[in-house]
Amino acid sequence: MENKIKITGESWAALNMQLSDILIQHAFLNEKLNSTFPSIETIYHYTSLSGLISIIENQTLFCTNINYLNDKKEFCYGVGLILKVLEKLKKEDFEISVLEMIENHIDHIYKEERYVTCFSKDGDLLSQWRAYANQGKGVSIGFDFFKLDKSIDQPLHGKHIDYDENSQYQTVEELIRIIITFFKERKNIIDWEDFGYEWLVNTVIIDFLQGIIASYKSSSFKEEQEYRFEYTIDGNMVKKEDEEIHFRASETLIIPYIILEAKYRRFQKNKKMGKYNECAEEPFFVLKRLPIKEIIIGPSLDFDTIKSGLEELLFKHEYKDVLIKKSNIPYRI
Repeated sequence: MENKIKITGESWAALNMQLSDILIQHAFLNEKLNSTFPSIETIYHYTSLSGLISIIENQTLFCTNINYLNDKKEFCYGVGLILKVLEKLKKEDFEISVLEMIENHIDHIYKEERYVTCFSKDGDLLSQWRAYANQGKGVSIGFDFFKLDKSIDQPLHGKHIDYDENSQYQTVEELIRIIITFFKERKNIIDWEDFGYEWLVNTVIIDFLQGIIASYKSSSFKEEQEYRFEYTIDGNMVKKEDEEIHFRASETLIIPYIILEAKYRRFQKNKKMGKYNECAEEPFFVLKRLPIKEIIIGPSLDFDTIKSGLEELLFKHEYKDVLIKKSNIPYRI
């Protein structure tokens, strides 16, 4: 026992670093872990006219608690996928004790609070006009994909949404196999006594998979072509008391959300509050406004009338070279 490695903060961090290196190697070499997505330059946020005005005037976006999105099975879908994989691996008699530990503690996957802002890779979809842009009486805002997350003050994780159930299943299965095999190979050289082998392996798998399944949705939503930014309150790097939670009401729900604020707006606000010296120079590397490239006016609006007011709004807030387009959908919703 004395020759075994004791689990300390330092040794555990080193072990997880080794695991990360192995997972990165597999990500490049293992076909089951390779999900490919088309390159994109613009992502579109569907919203009402009042939502558009708020985004431009305040230089902010709303980030909604994932449990209150239109897809009520949003995160449960991925958990269901994990449980299916666990059943398959148990039938193979693959490390049953670890798999059962994961099953018994699968609810821990919900412990982090996740907030998301959703976009589409297509700026002119009938389903999106109906669902998110006031039945077509709104707009689709096209943001520069490469600049948007860099312009936001909070740390965000960008995610392409995967709708391929076979690919999702293979990825979850392969990751569980790789992680369990990694720890199994080191089981006899580590002193697990104070923590428990099954418990720690279960914790690593759940912590890892909760980030993966956040990008999984049912194929029935494939038309959305979604890309999203996720902000996570994990209790460690980001604590709940450090982030102000706001609330808005739908017809049937009280919905928690946070406000994603442009870095330049946050700088200006902090300067006014005296957090910076009055002579503090503006950060030259920060965009002065959210990177809007184009705005598509919904199919249920009078294009010319809305365009005129929109041009005034953009001019007032110093937006230049924003392309204003009309929806190609020949349909008034």
